[in-house]
Amino acid sequence: MVKEYTMQSKNSCSLLGRLKDYSLRKNHLLIGVMSGTSFDGIDAVAVNISTECDGSIAKVKYLDHATLPYSQEVKNILLPLCDVQSCRIDDLVYAHFLLGEWYAEAIQKLIDASGLKADAIDAVCIHGQTIWHAPTLRKLPGPKSELSTHGTLQIGCAAVIKERLGIPVIYDFRSADMAVGGEGAPLTPIVDALLFGHPTRGRVVQNIGGIGNATAIPAGPKEDGVFAFDTGPGNMIIDELVRRFTHGTQEYDDDGTIARSGQVSLGLLAYMLDDPFFALPPPKSTGREIYGSTYVDRLESFAAKEHLSYEDMITTATAFTAESITRAYRDFIIPGIKIDDVVVSGGGALNSTLLEMLRKRLPTDISLLTTMDFGYPAFVREPLAFAVMGHESLMEHPGNLPIVTGARKHVVLGSITL
Repeated sequence: MVKEYTMQSKNSCSLLGRLKDYSLRKNHLLIGVMSGTSFDGIDAVAVNISTECDGSIAKVKYLDHATLPYSQEVKNILLPLCDVQSCRIDDLVYAHFLLGEWYAEAIQKLIDASGLKADAIDAVCIHGQTIWHAPTLRKLPGPKSELSTHGTLQIGCAAVIKERLGIPVIYDFRSADMAVGGEGAPLTPIVDALLFGHPTRGRVVQNIGGIGNATAIPAGPKEDGVFAFDTGPGNMIIDELVRRFTHGTQEYDDDGTIARSGQVSLGLLAYMLDDPFFALPPPKSTGREIYGSTYVDRLESFAAKEHLSYEDMITTATAFTAESITRAYRDFIIPGIKIDDVVVSGGGALNSTLLEMLRKRLPTDISLLTTMDFGYPAFVREPLAFAVMGHESLMEHPGNLPIVTGARKHVVLGSITL
């Protein structure tokens, strides 16, 4: 049961007043919130952002971080929503409001642990829980229909969060980019360049959450030549296989222990790599709607014919993630950019077997690092990025990179609830 909160005596006028002089101030306190495609829980990060006289970002200071794991009951509600065969519209509606309560609890946990005052926080910036991401245009049904559209859905009711905490909430970051023809993802590259860009070293920031995504950052001025794209599944397939192997007693392969016990099946690996997504040039993005439970059902059928154990399947799925990432570099990044470092974030940064597989596949002159080497815990990068994007929205600055998402133009991201 999620605990209820009694909101302090704040109203819409006071919340609006809190943001009225936002762009005139030099220091800003925000909370970024992320729950990824791994469906493991919610990460909240407190960030202080200072600005220059022209409104550009001078410094981003990471303050504190809190995690609220999803209960098994919540996972049992959420995961079927990503499967067209099992999704119920009433469950989707209830989950939207339920997650608002969970986000509020995660943010309150961070506030309590860090000693922050709620009325000192300018805004909460939430990504929401992705249920379905459909970046490719699809023609609407009907023999004479000429209409086509694309879309994305992240749930977690912002109004609930605002009522529980009395803090303005910025949400729905992806829709504005999609409205101008973009894929709505990836959105973090502009922040990756700010945090990890280097004057003389080219870098790839590789997030390995449920889905893997890479941000290529050439050496030199920030944002010059930066681009990004989804590399394919990250931990999503591994996690689903672990759940099935352990009958739900484990949600992920802790430190890659299971993967170390099996053997890579070259046949299964080739089957997984024979996927048209990997040949698509950027911009491109994907998600659980492609690589969820139905996809793993097909892998199990293939593995049964090959008499593979679950250990071998998990080892092969881990190798598949490493191989798909490094092939993406070979095909789309290295031909145009000198890369010196790969910086890994997300749950994959805590899987030593996966990191070792990556090392073996990378050119020997590229070093492999994690965000921990830069002072950011593994799960901080994405919620921190959405805090920065929320700040840019409040400053009325565009938050997307059209070269990354395929959008027709730069746009200010997100909606705000007061």
